[in-house]
Amino acid sequence: MGHPLPVMPSPNPDSPEFSDDRRADATHPAGPGGRFDFIGDLHGHASKLDALLERLGYEWLDGIPRHRDRTTVFLGDYVDRGPEIRRTLETVRSMVDRGDAVALMGNHEYNAIAWFTPRPDRPEEPCRRHTPIRRELIAPTLLSLGEDALEWIDWMRGLPLWFEANGARAVHATWDQPSIDFLDHMLAETSGVLTEPLMQATCKPGSSEFKAIEQVLKGREIPLPEGLVLTDPEGSPRHHIRARWFESPHGKTYREHALTRDDSFPDVAIAPEAINPDSRQYGPDEPPVFVGHYWMQGSKPTRLAPNVACLDWSVARGGPLVAYRFDGETEVDDARFVAV
Repeated sequence: MGHPLPVMPSPNPDSPEFSDDRRADATHPAGPGGRFDFIGDLHGHASKLDALLERLGYEWLDGIPRHRDRTTVFLGDYVDRGPEIRRTLETVRSMVDRGDAVALMGNHEYNAIAWFTPRPDRPEEPCRRHTPIRRELIAPTLLSLGEDALEWIDWMRGLPLWFEANGARAVHATWDQPSIDFLDHMLAETSGVLTEPLMQATCKPGSSEFKAIEQVLKGREIPLPEGLVLTDPEGSPRHHIRARWFESPHGKTYREHALTRDDSFPDVAIAPEAINPDSRQYGPDEPPVFVGHYWMQGSKPTRLAPNVACLDWSVARGGPLVAYRFDGETEVDDARFVAV
């Protein structure tokens, strides 16, 4: 049974709830000395989050976890898949509201907003088509949020897309500076809120807005050889690999350059025409950057590069929930990962 598309008024960026404070979350707050706990994709696993925060030395004040000298940075993907979606959102939001945390947007929050955003040319249809696979994926979220779903969607619109402070960076999928600069300029006019018109622009395939949001929230991809199709865990066909955006693809095979290693990926050289000449890799001299999104495998997290760490270690598939304790170092230190 489908979920109807309700009429949602486009948020007014001039109203009090959409003040500049929401956009400021992208660069504030910062704990003493810039000490951050970056935490990977949660996907409705609130009990795991409780256990991780306890391991990290957090205490509960008025029912809300906090650390006396650290700031928490969540990397997105709070909804879908897990058994405690509402409590996960409530925990994250309460920490943000008290000024102890930053919560970035993940592609699953973006997709949830798009689920309720009407197409500009066909208002009776959503920007994100309600296919059977997508209905199944979002159903636990809608069930968990119930009558409050639209209020939560409204909150998600104001989640920052990236974070940069005290020598550290964070983004859900890819730190692509041209895309971030473009989105920063675009969001400046709405105090950082993905209003309905902006959502509609980002949902239009081929638009500059679409390309930028895809880079930041869904990652850089390289098309597979013609005729080859892979299937993702939800059963959707995939015609691309998720690329190791911090390394050059030249001279690599598809299997070597895929961010998540998989023997089913073709072990043949990437065709030169498949490489976007405008893509730039994340340089080795750039600040440490922390991402989620990529469904890493294993029980012992390790860095992807000296200045790149992924904190999504597949909690929604039985893997650990992972944090990284950042204290200002210029290289990612494997000893600073914490997993439960």
